[in-house]
Amino acid sequence: MYKRFWLDELKSIQNNFFWHLFNVMKRERTINLTEFLKRNLKDKEDIYYFERWEAIFRISKLDEFFILIDEKDRIEVKISPEKLPELNGILKSTLTKKSKVLWQKSIENILLEEFRKWIYSKIDWKPYIVYDIETTSDSNNIRELKFLIWYAMQAQENNTMSYEFIDRDWLDAFVKKLINFDWRIIWFNNIGFDNPVCISNLWLDDSFLDIINQKSLDIYTFIRKLTGKRLSLNKVSEALVWSWKTFSSWLEAEESRKQYENTWDKKFLEEYKKYCKNDVRITSLVLLYLLHYKKVFLEDEEIHFEIKDLIEKWNYNWKNEVQTNQNQSIFQE
Repeated sequence: MYKRFWLDELKSIQNNFFWHLFNVMKRERTINLTEFLKRNLKDKEDIYYFERWEAIFRISKLDEFFILIDEKDRIEVKISPEKLPELNGILKSTLTKKSKVLWQKSIENILLEEFRKWIYSKIDWKPYIVYDIETTSDSNNIRELKFLIWYAMQAQENNTMSYEFIDRDWLDAFVKKLINFDWRIIWFNNIGFDNPVCISNLWLDDSFLDIINQKSLDIYTFIRKLTGKRLSLNKVSEALVWSWKTFSSWLEAEESRKQYENTWDKKFLEEYKKYCKNDVRITSLVLLYLLHYKKVFLEDEEIHFEIKDLIEKWNYNWKNEVQTNQNQSIFQE
């Protein structure tokens, strides 16, 4: 999954694309972009550049357009021949000094500025909440997993992201809040995992799960239906908003929790809580990205959608969905 920008768009966004392209050109012993493209694309459709066996950049040509793809930052730029001198000027004047352009904004800042202006405070005229839970890992049956902690984010009147921490003592009150309030419930695989775990931990029957699932918008389900691929939250957030999980794997987070239980050292608990809270943060940013750009790019296909498509693809008959323990990988890495 990539972000696709025209050159004029990319100039206003903080990125490493220009620097990465400049380094590839320097490695090829040229600082002239036109010469670089002409020399390397001669009689070739695609050129890959590697660093320690990992692809870092790719160039190709489609009709009259040049396609430049930064594999590190997951950015694709489609550029016409008449725009090459402008891009070459950016590479020469800015990146030879690697200076920062102060008026550039990160994608995260762009999204949060709009969030603070209340632009995305509702989805389909309804407020929403983004949440994540952490559980034990001692069963393959999600109905038997024990709820541990929960973080939730929702927009506040001061236009900021407010995070609420929930432990087991407050689970009952918070689930009742979700059941009774008329809003959207957002998460990544919440219909297949988080929602049924919460209901099962309170010994509620599936009629309450049905109520919550009908309000839920599952980003994992939406991405899967949109692209046909099972993608992890980390892969999606890295590609779209340049944000990552605080631990490299769920097992690493689980180890931090066990360290706390064995030592009662609160630093391990804080790391574990930070992991859960950050998952809510990056999921919220992915949501804002989808609401703002209304497109994703995957395998040479630019997929556009509208808000109504989000609602339609998020909602489905949850009873037909196979519910899978998070310890079993259902995602492409």
